Amino acid sequence: MNDRRVGRIAIIAFVLSAYPMSAGAQQECAPGTCNIDYSKLNLTQEQAVKIQQCDHEWFQELQQTQPEIQTLQQKFRRLLSSSKPDATEILLVQQQIEAKKSKLKLKATQTLLKKKQLLDDSQKKAFDNQFQGEVLKMRQQGNGVESNVAPVRWKKIWNNMQNVFNQEAH
Repeated sequence: MNDRRVGRIAIIAFVLSAYPMSAGAQQECAPGTCNIDYSKLNLTQEQAVKIQQCDHEWFQELQQTQPEIQTLQQKFRRLLSSSKPDATEILLVQQQIEAKKSKLKLKATQTLLKKKQLLDDSQKKAFDNQFQGEVLKMRQQGNGVESNVAPVRWKKIWNNMQNVFNQEAH
């Protein structure tokens, strides 16, 4: 692989890792991003304490992992801007970033499910209604993109990426 091609691949990898593919690919409502009003759920004291514990665990994980992601992102940018980028190292760092993000998304989902298990049927229904309202708000605020449609910028990026590889073949 020549340096020019490696540079192009690295830029494409950076762009792809920096933005989600579509609104549907995003974590729609992770703990800490949804405004669920638990006071409307008529929680028992025990439920309230357990939900607070869930949130505490989530925020500890978030506070530990976010700086790690930021450090890796700085390393990623530094590698991309080097005069002779090492494609293998760039891709390795990108994979590490994605693994950390994936770990956070998994923990967010586990936390949400754990909280939901603490609720009785009527509380779950009220929770689901609030949750759906939050998801709807997030979709309306987020670029107006439908969940199953790739934004125009992704079509352009994809076409540019194909052009990079097609030019190399000629």
